[in-house]
Amino acid sequence: MLRELEDGLVVRNAMTGSTHLLEPLAAEVLGLLLSAEEGMTAAELAARIGDEAELQGWTTSMEELLLEFKRLGLAGPVD
Repeated sequence: MLRELEDGLVVRNAMTGSTHLLEPLAAEVLGLLLSAEEGMTAAELAARIGDEAELQGWTTSMEELLLEFKRLGLAGPVD
């Protein structure tokens, strides 16, 4: 279940029974992952969100965010 808020997104993970409040950047990344036809790497996500000058910093942020999504059971590696 997803519910958009003015300052983020509420996500309920039916598999774990947990509910999470995502800040706007995390909500945008989750939206990109959900709309993608196949998995996306941290670099691909960074390129979609940031500009070329910020790419390295965004990639690091995306890697951290993807690890947190994995920990929360919201996303995981694609085989």
